[in-house]
Amino acid sequence: MSTAGTSPGGTRAPHLRQVLGAAVVSAGLRLRESIVPGTLSQEEALAAATSWGIRPDGDRGPRAGGGTVVVLVDGLGLENLRARKGHAPTLRSWLSSAEANAPGPEARTCLPSTTAAALTTLGTGALPGTTGMVGYSVLNPLLSRERLAGREPSREDQLSLISWEGHNLDPRAWQDVPTIFERLERDPGRSHRTDGQSAPLAVSIGPARFAGSGLTLAGLRGAAHRGADRMEDRPALAARALAQGVALVYLYVGELDHAGHAHGWRSAQWLTQLERLDGMLAELARRVPRGTRILLTADHGMVDTEAAHRVDLSADPVLARDVVAVAGEPRFTHLYVTGSDPEVAAETAARWRERLGDRALWLGTRDEAHTLLGPLSERARSVVGDVVVAMADAWVLVDPRVHSPEAIAMPGVHGSLTVQETTIPLLLTRA
Repeated sequence: MSTAGTSPGGTRAPHLRQVLGAAVVSAGLRLRESIVPGTLSQEEALAAATSWGIRPDGDRGPRAGGGTVVVLVDGLGLENLRARKGHAPTLRSWLSSAEANAPGPEARTCLPSTTAAALTTLGTGALPGTTGMVGYSVLNPLLSRERLAGREPSREDQLSLISWEGHNLDPRAWQDVPTIFERLERDPGRSHRTDGQSAPLAVSIGPARFAGSGLTLAGLRGAAHRGADRMEDRPALAARALAQGVALVYLYVGELDHAGHAHGWRSAQWLTQLERLDGMLAELARRVPRGTRILLTADHGMVDTEAAHRVDLSADPVLARDVVAVAGEPRFTHLYVTGSDPEVAAETAARWRERLGDRALWLGTRDEAHTLLGPLSERARSVVGDVVVAMADAWVLVDPRVHSPEAIAMPGVHGSLTVQETTIPLLLTRA
């Protein structure tokens, strides 16, 4: 997979991995170089900021409108937004402006199109094949694949890359690709006002429980966290940070994703959260210093499914044969086979292709997974499934031995390769 998809007009669409780095440049900061191949460089960040028209236009500090706010809306795919923009006047205005200006409103997320992978791609500027954050969950890296022979899939074999609970793994040590926040520095080529020099270069704003959480430590560590559990309380924290001299603010909104998972993105509940989001964004634009740049994007979109589109692995002997562990999620599943044997994996992949037919959008072995995930690091190879399955249309792949009843029954899902899941908004505006 390339780092930028192609838009319907034939041009290269921006990619989520570029967003935070471009915002760094927009805020008058820069990135120290990383020794990890595949991570976003200062030159790439500068090129993105230039092509998007968001390079700094003077030496104004954050208090005078020279700062930048990145708003990450969990679950807000561009197709989802376009279908419901009539209920969101602020977003509709930003979308209309983006459609008339470079780079346009369309960007691409990583694969799988899921939160743990995408937030780490945003936070590190690296694809999941580099970070190893290749799904909602992976096979526990401390578990020898050889020891799984003769066993059935079990939930205890999984490591959740959201919570990191249940296994003695330090997210910072396992996912050791440096984050954008860890690489931040003042640009020596620019003059800087002396006020606010004691303020952190960046802060993150979101629910208080995110401070020190597993996913934060893995993919977004390095920014001072300021907690606000209510969506409506976050604009004030962003404005306060800029007023204190913070150049870059990252603001997370997860309420839309929660509503989509629980009720589906076409539901009244999802629409209520979209309207709340729209009001919050209007308040953010009112509160921050005039001239502040706001970049809004998302980690993924969402599709709705229902019981008739569930494939139960455990109930199908043809699918279950040789599969000893399952991870990922129902739209993008990692299958681990007996002994992690390449021949068994190839035979399993062939059998699954025949069985699933057009219910699978992509199905391949670990050696083929780099086409989706990017080149696989040693860390990624240790957890990517021997066989990887991305589901088509509204299909999901479930296993009651691994997935909870709540996860199986979710009407709103994501993770696969469809346009609705992988096309995200990139809306640029100034307060």
